[in-house]
Amino acid sequence: MPGLLVPFLVAAAASLLVSVGVAIAALREPGLTLKPLWAILAFVGVGGAALVPHAPDHLYWFFGVAAPTVSFSAAAGSWEPEVMRALFPLGAIGVIGRIYLHRNRRGSVR
Repeated sequence: MPGLLVPFLVAAAASLLVSVGVAIAALREPGLTLKPLWAILAFVGVGGAALVPHAPDHLYWFFGVAAPTVSFSAAAGSWEPEVMRALFPLGAIGVIGRIYLHRNRRGSVR
């Protein structure tokens, strides 16, 4: 297996797990307003890397905004990925900050 494929897949899995975990945390946070909006925002990624599985020795870095944080594009009529993309879960970091502020404000009111 080529050298960059495994670290890329680990980073992609970590990005997706962080997004899913933060979305669930936002939906379960008691008293948080606009829960569905925060859960969707957790899946927004900014900047990242793309990898072509047929040439896994090179990563292509790019700056962009997209949801979900991990995706792939396939050729017409095929499920085999032509390009895999993983983004930094910046939306999830923002949602973590929002949950943190919500908990602090809720704790200081009591």
